[in-house]
Amino acid sequence: MSTLKAVFFDLDDTLVPTSVYDVRAYADVKTSVLAWVGEEKFQSLDVDKLVADFKEKFVKAPWDPEYKTDVFTWRSRVWEHALKLQNVENAEEVGVKCQKCFDDNRMGTFPLHDCVKELSEYINSKGLEMCIITNGHHRVQRDKLEACSAYTLFENIIVGGEEVLAGRKEKPDRGIFMKACKYVGCLPSEAIHVGDSLGADIQGGINAELLATVFINVKSRDASTFQPMPTYTIKHIAELKEIIDKLLVE
Repeated sequence: MSTLKAVFFDLDDTLVPTSVYDVRAYADVKTSVLAWVGEEKFQSLDVDKLVADFKEKFVKAPWDPEYKTDVFTWRSRVWEHALKLQNVENAEEVGVKCQKCFDDNRMGTFPLHDCVKELSEYINSKGLEMCIITNGHHRVQRDKLEACSAYTLFENIIVGGEEVLAGRKEKPDRGIFMKACKYVGCLPSEAIHVGDSLGADIQGGINAELLATVFINVKSRDASTFQPMPTYTIKHIAELKEIIDKLLVE
């Protein structure tokens, strides 16, 4: 069996509880938007429907797939669409305010999990290398990495959106994991990958034939439904140290 030499990490809902910050940011939009729609709409605007309509369109295309429209403008227009469904007259103006409100709230306080600094120090103390491999729009992910100060702990970072712009692919394509292996100087069989997505993180680790995959079961899914099946499953990144210890002993 190969010796563990590197640990690869996803970012969102792995090193950072992004979903928690999203909930907080959407709540801020719901509260703030009422002041922007005018007196006539103040009483009738359904803010829960507004966010639901935004998410429905957003999930289908969170940014311009042709990269012709900047991501802030694109998402502002998704808010505009949701506002127009409730006949808000100044939907374009309010859409911009909604997106700015969301971004300011989420990115204003976007720290790593409390345990990540200690975990990274532990990994370094064992002589292991680290790399973040995160999917998503290049600008959005780079802003997140800056906001959570990931650069202070991680030297090696690969953003899937930048790979796409360069004509390559993001997770679960094995190529992005091969790039990470090259960055840290290890074989695929000497690295593990940790993430919260079965389809991107776990499947990607399998495609790359890594030593092991670690699934962070943020949503407490039934293990019998996992597809593909990870090597290990944990509920929080803080539990990773035990797995690293186990692999180092083996």
